[in-house]
Amino acid sequence: MTRLTSRWLLLIVTLALVACSPTPAPATQASTLAAAPAASAAPPSPTPTAAPSPPGLALASIPNPFDRRQLAAGTPITQNGMFFIDVATGAIDAWSLRADDSAWPAYSASPDNRWVIALADDAAYAADRRSGAAFRWARNSTYQPVAQGDSLLFRDDGRRVWVVGSARPVPVALPCGPADGLAISLDGQTAAVAVGRALYLVQLADLACRQVADVAVPAGSSLEYLYLQTERGGDAFTVNLDLSIGAGTAHTSRLQVERYSWQGERLGELTLPAGILSPDRRWVAWGEALSDAVPAVVVADAATLTPRFRVVGASLCFWDYGGGQWLADSSAFVVRTGAEYRMVTLDGRLSAAPTLGAPGDLEGMTDEPLPAPDRADLFAIGRRAVVDANGNCLARPELGEAGSDWSYPADISPWGLDSAEMRFALPHFGHGGHCGEAEYQLPARVELAPFSPLVLAVGLPAGECVNLRAAPGKKAELLTCLPGGTRLSLAPLAETHQAEGQEPYYLSRSLAWASESQWLRVRAPDGQEGWVDAKAGNVGWAP
Repeated sequence: MTRLTSRWLLLIVTLALVACSPTPAPATQASTLAAAPAASAAPPSPTPTAAPSPPGLALASIPNPFDRRQLAAGTPITQNGMFFIDVATGAIDAWSLRADDSAWPAYSASPDNRWVIALADDAAYAADRRSGAAFRWARNSTYQPVAQGDSLLFRDDGRRVWVVGSARPVPVALPCGPADGLAISLDGQTAAVAVGRALYLVQLADLACRQVADVAVPAGSSLEYLYLQTERGGDAFTVNLDLSIGAGTAHTSRLQVERYSWQGERLGELTLPAGILSPDRRWVAWGEALSDAVPAVVVADAATLTPRFRVVGASLCFWDYGGGQWLADSSAFVVRTGAEYRMVTLDGRLSAAPTLGAPGDLEGMTDEPLPAPDRADLFAIGRRAVVDANGNCLARPELGEAGSDWSYPADISPWGLDSAEMRFALPHFGHGGHCGEAEYQLPARVELAPFSPLVLAVGLPAGECVNLRAAPGKKAELLTCLPGGTRLSLAPLAETHQAEGQEPYYLSRSLAWASESQWLRVRAPDGQEGWVDAKAGNVGWAP
């Protein structure tokens, strides 16, 4: 049995989510329009030539291919699409691709929630929620479009960038390229383009390109990947370099983050482990594996990487979304533990994260609490509802069987740039978990820096003992029996031979919740290493 299989079993039953306090009402129709501010001047650059889209690109302006419906709070959702729920009223703006060859298009939205994007089997579509401008392109590109404000940037397989938008129905190529990275300002007027290690700003009003920097890779490092990203606040963008340092067992990965204003001013640089930077850029949280079965989250000063504390028995892995997030005011962040999700404050206090209703509201499905980008007291729960810090439900759609068995919301961020709307898409496509399965045999606890070696103990009464085996599984060779009170340390994994009929190790890892056993590799006081069933031995933190 796998994570994906368990999701299939659950989806056999029709989802029926009840709204907070709605009175179902019939759908109505609506539409809207919009515009954007001017961009700053730039030095002369090659004059772009307006040209029709080449046959290989097949990017063209089309009539709006989406059906748009305004649903009152509590109206059941009965078809797939992209949905934007007004947090204040519960009303939903629903967008669904009209009949096409794909029964289950994959929907998403731009960061500012202005553009709706749908990927069907042989084509992709985008529409501006304000103006109704819409575009279609063939799904022959490995790159996703970048949309914001009035503009949509599309990168073809030759990495040439084309720009279209509400006021630009004919695609025009950017004069700087081929592009290795793209970002766009919140107003949709300025683009940042990485061409190799050269960084350009492009004023989209006249397509003027201006080089603002050469991105340097530190000595002794190799560049694995480079990408650009608009910061959550929108007043800056980042150039992110995924670096590889050293080789073999000494190999490490680092993320170099360079900040720039949309005027081209370099604002600073941080070099971090792969992790999550706080909104105020003062703190970083990253995940570590203290052993194969014991994850931890370290919180450190972002400038010096000096650890402040770590949460043992926790990770930044969310079942479906992919990672924990900081609160908007940088006061705390969310981690996953064996007791579901927890909030961790900067002074190292653990508390329960907000939830939606009683535990098991949707049996077997986890409800990731994702903080709003602009409010520390607001959370999207599993992309199915909005709650405040006390768990009070503010907005919740009623999800029926929307034309398929995939009625659980898709794995996209529920928030745009602010908390005015929570967005979600149907259908959900199973994937077996986003960032691997951690075991969480041990309860989460906070340890202040400097960190000491972890000490465990067999929690059985005196006179009882638990078996230490050569491999995980009840049929593995018995090494000794560890009496109650024995103090243990975690041991690293070692290659073990899997004998015929032996319990597969994966049963003690990703499906530990479905197994009677949870195996830890430990070192006994005499130095002997082996596997112990943490459940059978009541193994936990030493007093």
